[in-house]
Amino acid sequence: MSAYSETNFNSQHYDDSRPNYTPQFYSKLINYQKQKGSFDLAVDIGTGSGFVAFELTKYFHQVIGTDPSPTMIDQCNNNTIKDNITFVIGTAENQPPTIKSNSVDLITGAECCHWVNHEKFYKESARVLKQNGTLAYWFYKDPIFINFPEANKIYENYTYNSSIETNGDSFEKWMGNYYQQPGHDYLRTLLKEKSPPTDLFYDIVRQEYIVDRDGPPAPQEDPFETKTPLFIRKIIDMKWFLNYVKSWSAYHSWMKDHGDKYDIAEEFVEELKNKMNWNDDTKVEVIWDTVYTFSRKR
Repeated sequence: MSAYSETNFNSQHYDDSRPNYTPQFYSKLINYQKQKGSFDLAVDIGTGSGFVAFELTKYFHQVIGTDPSPTMIDQCNNNTIKDNITFVIGTAENQPPTIKSNSVDLITGAECCHWVNHEKFYKESARVLKQNGTLAYWFYKDPIFINFPEANKIYENYTYNSSIETNGDSFEKWMGNYYQQPGHDYLRTLLKEKSPPTDLFYDIVRQEYIVDRDGPPAPQEDPFETKTPLFIRKIIDMKWFLNYVKSWSAYHSWMKDHGDKYDIAEEFVEELKNKMNWNDDTKVEVIWDTVYTFSRKR
């Protein structure tokens, strides 16, 4: 995503404004790896601010984080204090030359694999993975405001729809058309159209959790057991949500075209506050739809 390559992009703000992955999920991933894989080298593609790569250093002798954005890679290297991690420029479809064929035990891709060229991504992953090495990727979709369907409709307008097509506006007042395609559509469907090809991978596990379909957990329910180990829930206020919106690539793209008019993230939050009778400090529960896919190289 080009917005994340800009030299003024703040990866710390991005990190602070995004949901985190749970210890239960990392435990699920590592247990899958333990069944047939080793722990010499892990590669985290689309590493961004590097938080998944840093987590993997707890388990692997060596970790490499790759990203097409020089800005992200520079900021990760500036934050690196461990001996067993490095960050280099690279893509999911074309690993850097320092990563050799049949050398990698685990490839991870968090919140990035809906953007890739999947045919090339699967082939390249199979090339660098060892036999029985793991390809694991996952992402969250959109936060669902629990018990506030009108808020969810406003969210859908700003993130998927076009105000020109819907309302006949003179310029685009929503961000749906400012996302890269087909990646944003893949996000919306939780990438159900794509799966690791069975001629290259086996033991494929895919688990999705959709709040509107599967329901939020009951008060005494353990969602990591009954829903998904990739269960992500937060109690947020509108100050947090404003920063979350400002971390989106579509926000940065929209602001390039129309930022002289107003700040669309602030407009989005004001509409939520006005129509829902919320203020900056109102606490609301949100839960993200999620999906993860694990597979092993043949």
